[in-house]
Amino acid sequence: MAIPNPRDRQTDNSPQAALDRMSLSEIYRHEVLQSRRDRSRRAFFWARIMGLALMLTIGATLRSEPQLRSAIARAGMDVVLKASGPAQSTQTASLAPDSSTLPTSRVKVNRFGTPAATPGQQLDTQALAQHLGRALAAQKPSN
Repeated sequence: MAIPNPRDRQTDNSPQAALDRMSLSEIYRHEVLQSRRDRSRRAFFWARIMGLALMLTIGATLRSEPQLRSAIARAGMDVVLKASGPAQSTQTASLAPDSSTLPTSRVKVNRFGTPAATPGQQLDTQALAQHLGRALAAQKPSN
């Protein structure tokens, strides 16, 4: 009797051949696991997209609404003060600037050659323009 040579046998290691050798319960289990992996990947992808959209929306809202931004900051400070205890709350509250003393616009315009105007004082723009005109006329062009 001849001993069979294992090399003579055709072996197929393809996924389809593996499925053919599996029983129905193993095939079902394999398909369920694959389906769970696919759903997990899809959920992770859409969670990232939604998180990014939510972050951009909140950022745009806080940037465009200064009252909301200050209300949220004030509420956050109150929570921190309550958590830190009464001993530190008086010190921290005295360091925070009063919102009534802050300017309504944070935009600073540099105007060189003129002193900064106080809120009660108005600049005479006509006199400033005449002064600058005289200063420019006094300069000689250099060639």
